[in-house]
Amino acid sequence: MNNPDITIPKGSGIYSLLLELKKEICITVGALGDIKFPAGYYSYTGSARGGGGFSRIRRHLDVAAGRNPTRRWHIDYLLPHTIPRGVVLTHTDQDLECQISETIGSHTETIHRFGSSDCSCIGHLHLKRDIEKLVRIVTNAHDIKGLFKNFIPFNNHV
Repeated sequence: MNNPDITIPKGSGIYSLLLELKKEICITVGALGDIKFPAGYYSYTGSARGGGGFSRIRRHLDVAAGRNPTRRWHIDYLLPHTIPRGVVLTHTDQDLECQISETIGSHTETIHRFGSSDCSCIGHLHLKRDIEKLVRIVTNAHDIKGLFKNFIPFNNHV
């Protein structure tokens, strides 16, 4: 789950973190205010094209595990309530975060404005009740332009 031995590849690109929320919860998410999150499986799509690249995923895992108390991004408020189930990575220097997120959103329920304060997307957090369907949707969304993608499950439940 939040195992520090999980190997996150070096490099940079776009990622979609897969999360499980076991029970419905209402939490305050920074400037977005109170948001009700139904139980289910979530995909959060972000960019790791800047400094540190995919090491951002390790940071997300540390926030989820309670090892990092910093709340900088919307996802930081939700992570401590979830179980990380996996991540899909696409190695690229292209700005594909919004395109991938919108593709995922066309097959899921989007949490409005979540993770999209710096773009015009509806949101970068998406909900599906079925993890296998969500994994297919996310991996298909990342399968664009023939770019390398990698799915890393965090345990045998994905």
